[in-house]
Amino acid sequence: MASENYYKNRKDSELYGERLLIYQRTDLDSDNYFFRAKISGVKGYVRRSCKTNNAARAMVYAEDSYLDLQSRHKGGMSLTKLTVDKFYLDWLESNKNRFTKSRYQWKKSVWNRYMSGYFGSKQVSELTKSFCDGYWEYRLNFWKNADAEKRIELNDKRIGAKTKSSHNVAVNPAFATLRGEASLINEFLQAAMDRNHLSRMIKVSAQTAMAKSERGDSFRDTFTEHEWKVLTSNLYNYAHNRGKFKGERVHRLHRFQRMMLRAFVLFASSTGMRVGEIKQARWGDLRLDKDSDGNRVLVVGVRAETSKVRRGRSAVAFSDHIIAVMDEYKALSQYTSDDDLIFYSIKSDGSVGVVDMSANFKSFLRSCDYKDRKEGLRFSKDGKARTLYSLRHFYAVSRLKKGVDVYRLATSMGTGVTQIKNHYGSSISGEAFIDELTKNSTKTGEEAKSVAVRKLIDMVQSGVLDEEVALEQLKRVSATR
Repeated sequence: MASENYYKNRKDSELYGERLLIYQRTDLDSDNYFFRAKISGVKGYVRRSCKTNNAARAMVYAEDSYLDLQSRHKGGMSLTKLTVDKFYLDWLESNKNRFTKSRYQWKKSVWNRYMSGYFGSKQVSELTKSFCDGYWEYRLNFWKNADAEKRIELNDKRIGAKTKSSHNVAVNPAFATLRGEASLINEFLQAAMDRNHLSRMIKVSAQTAMAKSERGDSFRDTFTEHEWKVLTSNLYNYAHNRGKFKGERVHRLHRFQRMMLRAFVLFASSTGMRVGEIKQARWGDLRLDKDSDGNRVLVVGVRAETSKVRRGRSAVAFSDHIIAVMDEYKALSQYTSDDDLIFYSIKSDGSVGVVDMSANFKSFLRSCDYKDRKEGLRFSKDGKARTLYSLRHFYAVSRLKKGVDVYRLATSMGTGVTQIKNHYGSSISGEAFIDELTKNSTKTGEEAKSVAVRKLIDMVQSGVLDEEVALEQLKRVSATR
């Protein structure tokens, strides 16, 4: 705090007298002006920089600030000068015991890596809706400048490694990542509001971030039809100890683990369920039903307590092949009662727990020889990583290609129509419509084109495809003989 001895070029406000004055400080190298304000009902003075060395402009700034300070005080808001960085880190430490260790570390590391650079030096009281929404443009371009590219230069030895370094960051962040960051921002904004640092509540949305993204690059890649055929063929050989996966020492436990991976992958890609939902599914959640043609179908009851959105639903497997796969897998399982987990792991103490198939799936994808890709099917041709969540993506895109109503698809997957559009609609290529032209030999070329065009129109009307994308596909259909 500056003493009177440090004041120079002091000048009182003509409007507010000695209650408001501007001055320069002799103890600083800067010649910028400061103001000192006396607010009724507030002990002491409020001091701020005027951010200019021009006396006239400094006085205008001081008088505007004085009115704002008065208004904030009458509204019960804090007048304390506080940067977002200090507020957030103090808030995080004071609430440390509320979070798990891993959650606390995530909140701290995400803030330090991304958010501090954007929000940190800003005064909490100066935050606005437009400024907060501006974070998304900053975030989406965070890893796309020259300096960032040097930090994430590809290191073959680090591909897929579990590391806190920047070698494996997602240049195009996943929607789930952005949604998590939005939740964190809203959390500290709510805390700022509760402590009277904000005059009104501000909220941000990850949907805004996706609107700023040119296309759906941020979502985990799915598989092409050919890649999927290679994947499932390798899965069969892997589970049945054949081909390149044949080993002399594959005992019953190994066979079971291999069969579990195959069943998990096909179950996920057939139902579109979330990974967390599948991991908690029990045998009693499965039932067999029949479709309108009398064919057997597998129906999975997704319980509300296991659902991410806390709503129960029924997920219907589109492939009857999954029934035989699950029967084969069940025959090898030790735990098959209605209350038993379908997919499980045996802990060191002999108890049964939830299984994590993530690492096994990534390793398996690398083992699938595909063209000249060093990592097999682990990455797409564009370098985007595949994970277990790519199976849900594959399900959605496959169903959309087959013309499944977007509303019914959203209901089955436990999500909204908008989410279906934002997540998966952009992944549908012209292949879906070109296939329409060739799959039915009984149709003429013109009839097949008509089918494809009608499907395009339906998908535009349902909101799955944007009009520009649909027009591009229409050109491809029209050019097909």
